[in-house]
Amino acid sequence: MRTEAILTMQEGWAEILLQTDPPDKPPTIDFSLLDQLETHVGRLEEEPSCRALLIKSSSSKYFVVGANLEALKQITLERIPIWIERGHKVFNRIESLPFPTIALVEGYALGGGLELCMACDLIYASQGARLGQPEAGLGFIPGWGGCIRLAERIGWAKAKELIYTGRIVEAEEAYSIGLVDFLGTPVQLEEKVRSSLEAIKKNSSVSITMAKKILNARIMGNRAQGVLDETMASVVCMATGDTEKRLKEFFEKRR
Repeated sequence: MRTEAILTMQEGWAEILLQTDPPDKPPTIDFSLLDQLETHVGRLEEEPSCRALLIKSSSSKYFVVGANLEALKQITLERIPIWIERGHKVFNRIESLPFPTIALVEGYALGGGLELCMACDLIYASQGARLGQPEAGLGFIPGWGGCIRLAERIGWAKAKELIYTGRIVEAEEAYSIGLVDFLGTPVQLEEKVRSSLEAIKKNSSVSITMAKKILNARIMGNRAQGVLDETMASVVCMATGDTEKRLKEFFEKRR
């Protein structure tokens, strides 16, 4: 199963569509998808006509449900630092794009999928959305900025509760705690995206870029330390043997 990120340029804005082959499977993250995302981000960084980016899934059931199973099978004590640092690099570049970014969530956004959403400026969700950081169940931590970005969005205490329990929250709760910025029906969601993009396009790109730099500067001071902390924590998790045991049990249950 492969997840592809397809970039299209619209009139004044861009869209990255996540779709799978075969199409009935949920989008997942592996090194290939991270490479595709970074390639698209690199193009958008050099595209002066782009005023906004929308990231969405082709599925109404899933946004991104986390790491690809084959990628999980290849994670070892030696490889996990590369895995963590790679995700951080790509997601930080998405966060640093000079224009507004919106994640459109329908269905499940879990683990790295939620971390991808939180690398965007705004998260718009349908009423069927389900969001969470369930990594602890497999012996991992949210390793791509999830620990910090989740706390920035919903507060430290609530972030601790969701990470410690691995609980998946429904759309209404996600909106009430500030994890999601807009919640509506698919029709309302489509209208909200359209109106937001139109409003962004009408405003000064220079003003928006400058404002985003100031806003990001206030919240990105801990990013470099966050990469180091999440990398070291992930190595510790792998070194204990608990993660390896949990992964083995997980794959045995799937078989």
